[in-house]
Amino acid sequence: MRFLKANKIFNGNFFLPDNSVLVLNEQNNLIEILPESKVSNQTVEFFEGIITPGFVNAHCHLELSYLANKIPVKTGLVNFIINIIKQRQQEYKKEQIIESAFNADLEMWQNGIVVVGDISNNEDSFKIKQNSKIKYHTFIEVIGLNPNNKSKIFDNALLLSNQLREFKLNGSIVPHAPYSTSLDLIQLIANYNRENNLPLSIHNQETEEEKKFFYGIQNDFKKLYEFIKVDISFFKAPNCSSLSAYLPYINNQKAILVHNTFSEQADIHEAAAKNCFFCLCPNANLFIENKLPDYSIFKSYTNNLCLGTDSLASNYKLDLLSEANLILKHTHTFSLENMLQMLTFNGALALNLHDSFGQLLINKNTGLNLISFIDSEIKLIKKII
Repeated sequence: MRFLKANKIFNGNFFLPDNSVLVLNEQNNLIEILPESKVSNQTVEFFEGIITPGFVNAHCHLELSYLANKIPVKTGLVNFIINIIKQRQQEYKKEQIIESAFNADLEMWQNGIVVVGDISNNEDSFKIKQNSKIKYHTFIEVIGLNPNNKSKIFDNALLLSNQLREFKLNGSIVPHAPYSTSLDLIQLIANYNRENNLPLSIHNQETEEEKKFFYGIQNDFKKLYEFIKVDISFFKAPNCSSLSAYLPYINNQKAILVHNTFSEQADIHEAAAKNCFFCLCPNANLFIENKLPDYSIFKSYTNNLCLGTDSLASNYKLDLLSEANLILKHTHTFSLENMLQMLTFNGALALNLHDSFGQLLINKNTGLNLISFIDSEIKLIKKII
């Protein structure tokens, strides 16, 4: 048995009373939480800092790890996507792709991350996830703007989802983004996930060009579709925000809206009313668009916020504390308690894994991190378990 105490202990939602002691068994499962006065005859390990549950990375692209330092920065989303496509068309050895993903998985574990919501377009990362210390929920991502192709695209996603289950991994089928996935296909996916109680994820309002696209204003997506030689003359702009276009199809289910770089107050209010979660990935926002969201619009929705690292194609490291500290540097909207909740419980809740991770749970090992908070900066001192 181990008895752990720290200056402060955060349980995933709030700080425990001072002098609380965590009691762990030999398997590092939490047995109970006691006041120190009840364990006076035991050896209590004291940690200088704040103990938290393991961190939850709600949005990552593990399979893109081999593209680290390969993509130009601050070119805008459309050019970023074109550069990703160009790189993926090159002849990278499968061994290099797998090794890069393996190292990225290890990096996240060493950075205190115990759960990841990860985007997959193929099976490259499945074996790594199967053998990882990290718990993954895999989002099988689909792309297809032509509604006539929705059934074929969805059936192919089901095949990949079946492959995922063969590795004994859990996951969902999700749309990539509203500018790349037809509303018919988004509706089909949302219905499937709702029926199976699976979380949904979608890249949301990541660029100003997306707004123009949906309002029928000249935009850079014309260049993207010309580059990939896809005719989108059939597309009729709905003359509303992309979020307003697809949100009616998301009801009574977990949905993670990722990036939200160009979201406005009305967008966030509308989505929060549907119980959507907002995943913030600030380092990727700067890498791609050189712009951060207006964090003040999330002030009333801190319970709906989680954090993601995005990929090494759009970030320099997979470190959630780097994301948290960048937000803290640019806004006073959030308290430390808000930020720790984003790092832990909120992400687990969004991924439907809150019964096993993201908070201190009796008879569970949710990971324990020791952090410091000095001069408005959070640092990982060490992983306790």
